[in-house]
Amino acid sequence: MPYGKLCPGSMITIIRQINPPTGDPPSAARKIPNKKLGDKLNNRKSMFENFVNVASIPSQLTTASVVFNLILAFVLSLIIAIIYKNTHKGLSYSQSFTFTLIFIGLLINVVMMVIGNSLALAFGAFGAFSLIRFRTAIKDTRDIAFILWAVTVGLAVGTGNYLIAVLTTIVASAIVYGLAKINFGSIRKYDFILNFSAQSGAFSNDKMRELFKEYLKYDNLLNVTSRDGGKALDYSFNIKFIASSDMEKFISKFNSLEGVEDVDLISAKNDIEY
Repeated sequence: MPYGKLCPGSMITIIRQINPPTGDPPSAARKIPNKKLGDKLNNRKSMFENFVNVASIPSQLTTASVVFNLILAFVLSLIIAIIYKNTHKGLSYSQSFTFTLIFIGLLINVVMMVIGNSLALAFGAFGAFSLIRFRTAIKDTRDIAFILWAVTVGLAVGTGNYLIAVLTTIVASAIVYGLAKINFGSIRKYDFILNFSAQSGAFSNDKMRELFKEYLKYDNLLNVTSRDGGKALDYSFNIKFIASSDMEKFISKFNSLEGVEDVDLISAKNDIEY
């Protein structure tokens, strides 16, 4: 073919090479987006499987560790129950609640050992406990604090945090006993009301004061009423003993004072708490 002339067939070929026909892209180009999407799905699936596998690994507990956890939870819960019993005031004390404190610590400990690191068991336990309905009304808000204390100790022992469980019990016990000893939060300064009658001619106020100084920490005169033309006086005192064990000795000596009669001691410790 002479130079400068083109064959019609060759012209069509050149045009096709310059402007390839539109339509479906090559198979390699079609597979690239699908491959990237598949990789993303596989990565997400593997991440979820790894998360589930890690969360489903049960804690390795031996028989010795289970027994130790049960004994420790029981001892610490028993201490909590004893402190509750010894520091309780008012009329809302319940023996069954004291038993319940021990079982709360034990059962929470067992639940935590069963759950271990299992996410599935944790959700299962949550669903099981959500079915329980507690209908008992708690009369004293202080009881709620003891319930939380028992739950905290059970959680600590069940998860193997023995130091936290022991230290929490020791520190909380010291705080509760200390606050109960100083009667923290009470607006009452006196424990008893002392009523008695005295003959004006024979009664000695100085001897009464000596006896008060020996046995009483505080005293406050509430009322004095005269009768029989001033021959007899009726006294009312607010008092607090230095030591509660000396109450009987005080009453015995006070009755032996000359001119004193009709001695009556009324407790004012529980003002009355329901």
